Amino acid sequence: MNASLALARGSLRRAQPWLGTLVSIEASGLSPTRLANAMERAFRAVARVHTLMSFHDPESELARLNRDAHGGPIPVSGHLLRVLRTACRISALTGGRFDVTVAPVLVRWGYLPGPPASENGHGDWRDLRFGPGNTVQFARPLLIDLGGIAKGYAVDLAIATLCRAGVTQACVNAGGDLRFYGREPRQIGIRDPDNPGRLHLLPARLNGAVASSCVQNTRRRQGRGWCSPVVNPLTGRALSAPYSVTVLARSCLYADALTKPVALDAAAATPVLRRLRAQALLLPAP
Repeated sequence: MNASLALARGSLRRAQPWLGTLVSIEASGLSPTRLANAMERAFRAVARVHTLMSFHDPESELARLNRDAHGGPIPVSGHLLRVLRTACRISALTGGRFDVTVAPVLVRWGYLPGPPASENGHGDWRDLRFGPGNTVQFARPLLIDLGGIAKGYAVDLAIATLCRAGVTQACVNAGGDLRFYGREPRQIGIRDPDNPGRLHLLPARLNGAVASSCVQNTRRRQGRGWCSPVVNPLTGRALSAPYSVTVLARSCLYADALTKPVALDAAAATPVLRRLRAQALLLPAP
């Protein structure tokens, strides 16, 4: 986990495994029973995202898109549609430096399940088509992976659920992608990748979202070189950024996705961050 924060006094905290990580929810401001019920509904929202957008589950909506969308329009849920539309918006704003169609590369490198040789590897985000009635179609065979954006959306959905339930102070943390709100400001600490015992403290905030990514922590040997689950969509090669990236934004959906183009080219991503009212922090990695 790259980000951490202190627990509020008198809060209730629970955690469940979803989205390939541990999702923790901390909340306060209601009776223990109402808090527990609100947190359970928030976990169900996270589970819903997991069910819809899992690359690994052959019954997920995403898996159905990957199988069938090149043959014609496929109806999808509003959740999946929002994530795909946002992904394409970020792709357009960053000149393709964020692209959910890099899954074939991750399959070849063993980060995602599937046959190493796939015919679905010659398109990009511009081959997604959005039609009437919440339908999505691919202009050619594609493989989409939402591992770089779905966690952020799940965090936002859980936060919205807690807010509707009347929770006055909350934080949802999905493996370091987190969002919080409340009446008391929170101090967020970003772990130094070169010295995990050291925290870089950010100014206290009442609300916001934070997501972090460090290629050095996830890369592994591939032949004579290195690979990582963060791919440069413009070259199809593993990203080798010598630093960790933390993005602060109003929503975790955008914070999660923006860590990738910032890691790829921080200077090119600066206008996008400004446009989306986000900020980035880069720390040298070992």
